[in-house]
Amino acid sequence: MRMNRNLRKAAAVLAIAVFSVVLTVPALAASDEPIEIDDVWYVFDDTNMTATVTSTFEENEGGYQINYTGDVVIPPYVEYDGRTYEVTEIGPGTFYASVAHTLHIPETVVKVYADSFDGMVSLRSVTVDELNPALMSVDGVLYSRDMKILWLYPRNKARKDDFSGMLFEEYVIPEGVEEILTSFFHTNLKRLILPSTLKMAGAWAFACETLTEINLPDSMEHLDYRCFCGLEIESELRIPQTVTYIGDYCFERSRFTSIVLPENITCIGEGWFEDCYNLATVNLHEGITKICARAFRCSVKDLKLPESLSELEENAFQGIWTSAMVLPDGLKELPDNLFEYSSIRRVTLGNGIERIGSIFTNCGNIADIYCPMETPPDIDSKNPLGLIGEYDIIGKVNVHVRKGCAQAYLDSPWKLVGPIIEDHTDGVDEIGDDMAIHDDELCEAYSLSGATVASRLRFGEVSNALPKGLYIIRTDSGKSAKIVVK
Repeated sequence: MRMNRNLRKAAAVLAIAVFSVVLTVPALAASDEPIEIDDVWYVFDDTNMTATVTSTFEENEGGYQINYTGDVVIPPYVEYDGRTYEVTEIGPGTFYASVAHTLHIPETVVKVYADSFDGMVSLRSVTVDELNPALMSVDGVLYSRDMKILWLYPRNKARKDDFSGMLFEEYVIPEGVEEILTSFFHTNLKRLILPSTLKMAGAWAFACETLTEINLPDSMEHLDYRCFCGLEIESELRIPQTVTYIGDYCFERSRFTSIVLPENITCIGEGWFEDCYNLATVNLHEGITKICARAFRCSVKDLKLPESLSELEENAFQGIWTSAMVLPDGLKELPDNLFEYSSIRRVTLGNGIERIGSIFTNCGNIADIYCPMETPPDIDSKNPLGLIGEYDIIGKVNVHVRKGCAQAYLDSPWKLVGPIIEDHTDGVDEIGDDMAIHDDELCEAYSLSGATVASRLRFGEVSNALPKGLYIIRTDSGKSAKIVVK
């Protein structure tokens, strides 16, 4: 049985989410080829005399499946080679990118998969025989018989027949539904009302660019692959504290301005916030220990890392918009391409860092690195920190070290990075009288001894936030000043 190269990653993740009244379904032989009978394709199990609806997974020039068009009616039984088979299953990816308009499921089909109906771009409604013990149709929408799983919402259900407009713009998912294994992608709905019983949303579930709001219930536990991908809601998203799993690329290309994560999340997954151009802040709470590849690619204007962080993967901050970053002491290694193509200008290293790869590959703005360690971290002498490349700024980046440590850095490959300057003290580097600081600029406040007394303050709020005294202010853009709070 040949598999479509376009079958998405979601199939592997969600294949366990299968509803069936059959306790054991034997695997079909790998040599079985699809057979077409009356416009439906099957593979056959001669041992149990059952048939599975499938596809050849062939595409036309437009990328749509050539097998299923118009009104598709699956029969309960099919004759082949002089024998009668019971049709009991719709296989993985069967209707992917098909142009079927309607679909009828017989009483005998008791097993479907999370991706059986993926990408049915022209579907308007689904009907199910009323005797089917596993599935049912409610106003053209496919559910499990117990109404706990929403299997399929037809993409064109809400559109007028001539596509001139919408019949309705809101869909209310009934109370009792616990899992959504369909996507509302391109349904053109504006409002999706979720039940208080919902626990799981599958791959691409809320990837509907026309939605104007989304409110997750407190019962939510699982958000899968690209769940909010491309969502154009420009507001804050709060993920309920009950959520324990968030899939890769979950928020990719969404337009949320802020995302608040549940406190039990310990890992920022692959590509979670990739291309989230509107994202100003993400609340990274203490307890997060790992940030995966491409997690913040081309997103986030302001990012503060938690002290609990101990692992970063390659490209974690690729293209990030943050101009300054303080890395926590728990990190021991910084991987290659960490900040590749980003606008980062200033990085303060954590005390625990022992090795640094080519983290600044094609970073033309990096100007200052603050190194609190007396012993220089290991770096590659052939291409220190990745500074040899498109921008070729080797030898031009200031390395700020503690007093008395300059010689150790000069005796190492760090001398190739740029000037070694002994002016780094507990996060406060250069203290000047530059008061051209805008009120909305984010800054850190330090005591005269260099101890941090406040973080992530707007400069205009400093006087009200701090007790009376003399402080050193450092902005994310590198400006610094002494101020007196009276």
